[in-house]
Order: sequence, then structure tokens, then C-alpha cells
Amino acid sequence: MAKRYRRYVMDIGQFVSLKEKIAQEPRVAELIGTPQVRQHALRNYKPGSHRYDANNPTNNYRLVSFDELAKRLRDLRAAGVEKGFVTLAGWPNQGYDRQHPDAMPPAAAAGGWEGLQRWVKTCEELGYLYNLHDQYRDYYVDAPSYDPQFAVHEEGDVGDATEFPGTRFGGFKEGYIPFMDYWDGGKMAYLNARFALGHVVKNYQLMFDHGIRMQGSYQDVFGYVPPTEDFNPEHPATRGDCMKCYADVLKWTRRNLGLVGTEAGADWVIPYVDYTTDAKAGTCISVPLYTLVYHDAVMTPEGGSGDYLRCLLNGGYATVPRDADNKDSMERMKTICALHKRVALLELTHHEFLDTNHRKERSTFSDGTTVTIDRDAKTFEIKPDL
Repeated sequence: MAKRYRRYVMDIGQFVSLKEKIAQEPRVAELIGTPQVRQHALRNYKPGSHRYDANNPTNNYRLVSFDELAKRLRDLRAAGVEKGFVTLAGWPNQGYDRQHPDAMPPAAAAGGWEGLQRWVKTCEELGYLYNLHDQYRDYYVDAPSYDPQFAVHEEGDVGDATEFPGTRFGGFKEGYIPFMDYWDGGKMAYLNARFALGHVVKNYQLMFDHGIRMQGSYQDVFGYVPPTEDFNPEHPATRGDCMKCYADVLKWTRRNLGLVGTEAGADWVIPYVDYTTDAKAGTCISVPLYTLVYHDAVMTPEGGSGDYLRCLLNGGYATVPRDADNKDSMERMKTICALHKRVALLELTHHEFLDTNHRKERSTFSDGTTVTIDRDAKTFEIKPDL
């Protein structure tokens, strides 16, 4: 079934291989065998938001300066992490998930423009790739540019809000506009996708003006949320319009920055992105249908729960462990990187369960490499040896 679908997406042009992406942006090749480093500058829950802890206000504000984050990168390099791809979150002016799409200027508390410049310089000196965690769908009502006319409107002004993820985390509606109050920044609507690119260009032009040119952008939620309809007659948008507008953002990122990533990676984004974050398997027995189709078109990671066996089985990329001084964790990271370096550009040709309990599995890549895992014994075998 997966291979039949693979042929289909190739026939319609939905499949764009990593080799093709490398030809378009050579820096994509540097991602192969490179572990991702996640950094976070400012977490700043807005008072009154769902996540704000009124009983213990000290839980609502966590700050790591750009200079301290740069020091941590130097420490990683000293610990033997010779290559890295750093994604910086929590850099906007009010912190993570605050006042989007008006991210500028960089958080003053973390060091502002000068601190961010020093962080970029550190990445360059270490030879680490670097980009930013971005968000251009959530539309916070306290953002300086917020205007309800640019927020997504639902079809009717009665009944429950139907916009995702409010349907999951508790949405509500005021007139035709759906809102949610779950993330760090409190009450938010959803930005009509037609206006996303303008905000992207606005924010990055300010960076260019300050001598900062990122090497890419991770666009939060684009590859994860269902495309969004807007029934506002002033700027109607179908789901297809929404996908096209988000694709325009991803294409602008490729042309003006370089590396392109998104969350989870629904397959309509495959032509435009180089890597995704994990689509978590939950408590089910996961089957690598996605990578059987797209392994050589997009890079997928180690699971958010640190499921390195699943990562090896899928030929995914590694993340630098939080306990970088733990020898076992570092050895697992190096193994994942070595396997990824070998198979990243290869098709995942076959997957099979080896026992009736579905605890032993084997995947096969187009060069004959096999990865066999035993989930109960927590062991793996890679052939030929790395």
C-alpha cells in the first residue's frame, strides 16, 4: 500500500527527493548525520492565560539569555558534539508563543539585537547550522498588529467553535471569530493565511537590516494543523488557498534563508521542507508507513519521548540529549547520526514484524542495510556494521 502511494505521489509531483532539494539548496546536505540542538530563550506565561500559574507565579517566567545559550553551545562542542543544527525558540520580544505574528524585536531580557547577533556569531564560529522556531498561524489579540478583520471567520456566528486546535484544547467563539486561550500568550484567534507571508517578510527584513541572516526557519504547525478555511467575505480562503499561502511562506524561506522545516509534516508540505519534527506514535504499535513513502524526501527525527529504537528503524536524525555528559546517551546519538549519514538519501524499501507480539521489527533500505530492533530487550542490530 505504501509503495503504491509512493508511485502515486511521484506521478503527480508531490514527491521531491532530498537529492533534488540539495541541488536547490546545497546546505541541506549538511543536515545529513547532524544532530539537532533545541534551545529556548524566554518562557513568559501571560497573566490570566490557561497556563499561567496563579498559585506559584515563579513558574511563569523562565529566562536563558542569548549569551548563556551561546556558552552552552560552546560547552557542547567541547564535549565532542562536532556538528549541530540549532533551533532557537523563545526568542521573540515577549517570549515563546507570545504576540505572534509580531515577534520583533528579539527579547530584550535575553539580550536583544546585540545578544542575538552574538548567538549567531557563536554558531558560525562553532560550525553549527542555525535557524529559528517561527509561528505565523496563531494570532494573539495583544499583538500590536492584531485586527479582527484579518482573523479567520467561521461560517456561522452560532454554535461551538470548530477551528482546530481549539476543538482539542477548548475553543470558543465571539461572533464569527473562533478563539482559544491555551498557549502561553493567552487569548488568540487564527491569522488568515493570506497575510502570513507579509509578516514573515516584515520580520526577517528587520533582521537583515540588523545584519542577521538566519540559515533557515522552522515553521510551527504548518505541517500539523488542518488547512484553515476563512468565510470572511473580505478575504475568503478555501483550504486549498490556505495550503498555497503556507507553501508561499515555505518557498520564500528556501529562497531567502535556506533550510526549511515544519511540525509533523503532513504530506502536502513534502515538496517544500527538508525536515520535520516528530508525529508522535502515542501508545499504539507504530508502523513506518510515512517513511516507506517519504524517507528519501524528508528527514524525520528521534521520537519526542526519546524512542531511539524507532528512530533507528526509520533511519531518522538524532537530537542532542539533554544529559550530554551521559556516555550511553551520547553513544546512542552517535549511532543514530552514523546510520543517518549512510541511509538519509535512500529509500526505505521494506518493514516487517518478526514475532507475533509485534515487539521485534526489521527495516530494509535500498542499499541492503537492515536495522533489527527488539523493543522488550531494548537492543538493535545494524547490518552491515556501521
